[in-house]
Amino acid sequence: MTVAVIPVKEFARGKRRLQPILTAMERSLLSKTMLEDVLSVVTASSLFGRVLTITSDPEAAALARKAGAGIIKEAQQVRQSRSVDAAAAICRQMGADAMLSLPLDVPLVTVDDLVRIVEKGTHSPGVVLSPSRDRLGTNALLTRPPGAIPARFGYDSFQAHRREADARGLPCEICELPNVALDIDEIEDLEAFLQHPDRTNTHRLLRRLGIEERLGVKERA
Repeated sequence: MTVAVIPVKEFARGKRRLQPILTAMERSLLSKTMLEDVLSVVTASSLFGRVLTITSDPEAAALARKAGAGIIKEAQQVRQSRSVDAAAAICRQMGADAMLSLPLDVPLVTVDDLVRIVEKGTHSPGVVLSPSRDRLGTNALLTRPPGAIPARFGYDSFQAHRREADARGLPCEICELPNVALDIDEIEDLEAFLQHPDRTNTHRLLRRLGIEERLGVKERA
C-alpha cells in the first residue's frame, strides 16, 4: 500500500512571502483553496491506499475530512521535515510499503503527475524526488519504505535529499514535472501560475481577488 501525506501548516501562518501582494486573510484563503485543489486530485487517484493530512489546523483537518482524507493531528507544525518524519512512522505502523509527501501549494498537480512519480518508485528501498522550478526545493518525495531517508525540507532540500539517499546507498530517481515544480511561495510564482490555463479553484480565487490586475499580469484563457 502506498500512502499519500499532505503536511499543512496553520493557515494563519502560511505564505508570508506573499505579504506584499496579499493580505493576511487572502493568504489564508489561498492556502485553503490550494489544499482543496491538491486534495481533490490526490483523493481522486486510485494509486493510494490512504490519503492523510498531518496538521494542527482545525480548518485544514475539516477540509481533509470533507475530501475523504484521514487526519494525523499534531500540536503545532514545528518544521515540515518533522511532520513528514512523524507521518512516515505512522505509515510504517499501518503496514504501508511507500509514502508520497506532497505539499498543499502545488494546485496544478494532476493524477498523471502522481502516476509518473509512483511508477518511478519501484526500487525497494528507494527514493523519488520531484524538484521545484529552481531545483532547490523538493516538491514531492516518495520513499519506499516510508522514511527510507529522513526528510530534509528547507533551503536546497533537493540536494539534501539526494545526499541522504546516497549516504544510504539507495537508488534516487528524479521525476521532472512542471505542474509539481510550480509551488506558490513567491510573488513570481503567482505570476507564473497565472500564465497557465484556468482550470483550478486557485485560478478562480485569484481572478476573483483581482490578483492579475495587482500584478499587471494578463491571465491566459
